Amino acid sequence: MSQNLSQRCKAYVKEHFAQEDEILRTVRQQTAAHGIPQINLEPNEAKLLQLLVRLCGAERVIEVGALAGYSGICIARALPDHGRLITIELSSLHAEVARAHFKLAGLAGKVTVLQGAGIEVLPKLAADGPYDLMFIDADKGNYANYLDWAACNLRLGGAVVADNAFWGGSIFNPQTDDDRAMIEFNRRLAAHPQFESTIIEVGDGIALGVKTQ
Repeated sequence: MSQNLSQRCKAYVKEHFAQEDEILRTVRQQTAAHGIPQINLEPNEAKLLQLLVRLCGAERVIEVGALAGYSGICIARALPDHGRLITIELSSLHAEVARAHFKLAGLAGKVTVLQGAGIEVLPKLAADGPYDLMFIDADKGNYANYLDWAACNLRLGGAVVADNAFWGGSIFNPQTDDDRAMIEFNRRLAAHPQFESTIIEVGDGIALGVKTQ
């Protein structure tokens, strides 16, 4: 597919299937206003994530990397009324902004924001598992460790979903530790005996693994 056609297809999907509502537009604007990095999911990525939550029949979801709450809002909206999202955020500022955005979206009752490093917080959540879905969008160096946690703490039929699988193309010409970490994550997910997996060519690549054993 040519780059021009790809852009037209992306615009078509956004117009017809992945329109941002006022809440999500506000979150995107406020993310910039608070000086938080502009790395929210693209609308088509967010819609895909939302559909994956629904397809999985998820009721209990773990997210690593809340940022300002954009992806968390999409996840929580796809959960049933009794569903719960636990989202982990390293930055205290980002966690505070995310909490405000969940409240703005009317989702504060469904979402718990835990402030801390994912690699340190996740072990404390294992006793309350298994979980239905895990979304990873955080420190690249620990993606493989988060996959290990998912393998142990997701139910059969549950899903691990990870953003930045293509890492801006750096997986094809690795220069940094993060580049190599994403290559290792993709390799391990592809070969993992407990997951059927692929990368969906949306945005920067959405890696998806369904736990089969």
